[in-house]
Amino acid sequence: MKKTEVSQPFAVQSRIPILVFAHVPPPEHGQSRMVRLALDTMRADAENFDVHHVNARFSETLDEIGESSFRKGFLITKFLFQAFWTRLKLHKPVLYYVPGPVKWSAVIRDWFILGALRPVFPKVIFHWHAIGQGEWSSGSERVSLPGPEWLDRIARRLSGFFLQEPYASISVSEQSTSDVHAVGTQHPLIVCNGIKDPCSHFHKILGKQRVESWNELEVGRFPLFKVLFLSHGTVAKGLLDAIEALEGVLTHAKEDWRFRFTIAGGVSPVFLSEFEEKLSHLRAKGGSRLHVEVLGYLGESEKSEVYTSHDIFLSPSRWESFGLTTVEAMAHGMIVVGSSSDGIKGVLPPDYPYLTPPGHSTALSASLLRACKDIRDGKVSILSGVLRDRFLERFQLSFFEKNLRGAILRTCQALPVKGHAFVSPQKTKISVYLADQNPGYDRSIGISRMSYTVLKALHSTQKLDLGAIVSRTSQKPPEGVTRAVTFPWGTRRKLVRFLTDHLHPIFLFWRDSTAVRYYPKGYLPFFSWQCTPSVVTIHDTIIQFDEDHYPEWRTKWEYRYWAMMLKHTLRHSNWILTVSESSKAQIEAFMERHQLPQKRITVTYEPCVYDSLAQPIDVEKKEFVIHLASVEPHKRTAHLIEWWVKMSNQGVDLPVLHLIGSIPESVKPLVASSERILKRPFLDDQELQTTYRQARALILPSEIEGFGLPALEAYYLGTPVCFVEGTSVQEVLGVATSKGGMSLEDPKSLLTALDEVLSMSPDEISHVGIKLREVFSLDTVSGRMLKVFQEISKQYS
Repeated sequence: MKKTEVSQPFAVQSRIPILVFAHVPPPEHGQSRMVRLALDTMRADAENFDVHHVNARFSETLDEIGESSFRKGFLITKFLFQAFWTRLKLHKPVLYYVPGPVKWSAVIRDWFILGALRPVFPKVIFHWHAIGQGEWSSGSERVSLPGPEWLDRIARRLSGFFLQEPYASISVSEQSTSDVHAVGTQHPLIVCNGIKDPCSHFHKILGKQRVESWNELEVGRFPLFKVLFLSHGTVAKGLLDAIEALEGVLTHAKEDWRFRFTIAGGVSPVFLSEFEEKLSHLRAKGGSRLHVEVLGYLGESEKSEVYTSHDIFLSPSRWESFGLTTVEAMAHGMIVVGSSSDGIKGVLPPDYPYLTPPGHSTALSASLLRACKDIRDGKVSILSGVLRDRFLERFQLSFFEKNLRGAILRTCQALPVKGHAFVSPQKTKISVYLADQNPGYDRSIGISRMSYTVLKALHSTQKLDLGAIVSRTSQKPPEGVTRAVTFPWGTRRKLVRFLTDHLHPIFLFWRDSTAVRYYPKGYLPFFSWQCTPSVVTIHDTIIQFDEDHYPEWRTKWEYRYWAMMLKHTLRHSNWILTVSESSKAQIEAFMERHQLPQKRITVTYEPCVYDSLAQPIDVEKKEFVIHLASVEPHKRTAHLIEWWVKMSNQGVDLPVLHLIGSIPESVKPLVASSERILKRPFLDDQELQTTYRQARALILPSEIEGFGLPALEAYYLGTPVCFVEGTSVQEVLGVATSKGGMSLEDPKSLLTALDEVLSMSPDEISHVGIKLREVFSLDTVSGRMLKVFQEISKQYS
């Protein structure tokens, strides 16, 4: 991305002629409102803008938006004639255009309009209010058109052709920039939408009223929680998810809790019957505990009234560029419970506590219930103020007006950026080596899960230009990463994997010469001088531990090879990451032992793949505990089985031990003969989640770990953990609990640890899980890694 640096002061030499080809209300919705505001903003600055408008109103009602009709075909001709006539009167005008969503009618309309207008307009600015088409046209699988796959592929190419390389693109939040970059925009811009403050009296009146109302909820015998859904009711806006979430809340909430649920904004006729059926079921389930009110379209004063009279704003949209109604709710100090779709996440504060995966009504229900409990416990007054302040700091109408004018002026007049950086910063380019990860065929399952989760989070920040090197059989990059090199062979066989690992820098010496090379599995290739700058994540030094304590476990050649690879990596990597302070100490001891020069090591920790799932509140447990069994000696699976059988034979009352995975041959007869041990195979992720939730405890007798990810997984799903003291697991869990520690030298300590965790209450387990989520959140881990990539990129640029 190029930025033009000019030393002249901020002054425009002549007015910018601009044609706005977009519709304004009616019909009234977020996009049309913001187009009207953009028009008003530029027209108000007549000194700098010469504004013309083609009101391309293809729909008269909200329900017609995105639908096909012959009438719309005739309208295209009419609007294009108006645009051509305006073009004849202007000298080098700028075309301001809002691309449509990924729907057949909108996509085809854009083909005709852009195909006709782009050749005659020297510059085009896209304002991405409806996100998705740019990303889709570049190959993203997040969305597709209905119909045959081959037709979808052809449509993507056509859209890619008509959308490619606009002069400038405006995204509406930092989270909604995928389209901007996917189409190869010359000047990427970020201008957050803004609204006039609808609640200027908040701190004097409404803020105090909310606190008083919540104080009453704390002490009232029959608390009434008022929940609002305000949007044009469609599946994409999450209306059905909202209804299902309320059903879940009614199931798990206390019997004396009551709810008022208001649905405002109208309901799409397309699924009206399904909506009425689900709503009828909800009303029947709620009975006298629930009052439901369905309102149609609301004017400004009516909207302000419902915002003011409700406590919680439900924002479960599955696909959103900018949460405009969410911003309105924030301005009124409401507690927002919503989905982590681009637009909703983009307006809320970082690490917001009540976000859930889009389309996941169960998680939305748990999050909504947690918000109600927090209101009941007096924990939301500060958050209400934080949301109100965030609106005041970022989403006021005056900010939108100033930023939009400045963005277009600076871009079209090639003026320097002062103050707010409207032009998106240059992305840090990284290339990730994933061809050495074959989940299910080697021992990289945990690392592969970590790699995918972290890379997905890093990619979503839109601050990295992420590329990947993969094989035909290996781990693939997250969805949306299109810059990937795929070797046409698999890397499951050891020899092919060995050659690929070490020779790929020679094959690809000409690719991504400016990129930071990242090796998440922690080993640099022999030809590492082709991989500068390089960042590696070294997870542990278990190979050295096994050689010292279990020399018979591997061949001497294997131990020597991996020790050589680790030493080579430590010598030549430009930045070393690791996953805990314990693993950092392991690496430093290894370097000292082999007389390697000490280097900077950054601890990033590891995220959990279940980070996006809601923390369980009260899970129904069954009478068993689990152990993730392994044949690797340091995991001490055989040790645990021998303990369990011995204690069972001595009459100790133990729950059934479920062994998930592989067990050493030496103890298989013991397992077969014991009534208190059940061998289970490897489980897929859904089965594993269910098993975690049902188990009373997870037992981790491993004597060395780099991090101990299963411990997080267990607590995230409502299950406590027994672990070996002095390991990284104690370090990780120690931020939230001291319970569950045991010694491998003392069998009785396992019983003590087990009794300790089995006596933990559901609330205590949930509190530990929430605290762990705060410390080891995906955003925290990816944020630390992002800083490293950005810093090393600057050092070597």
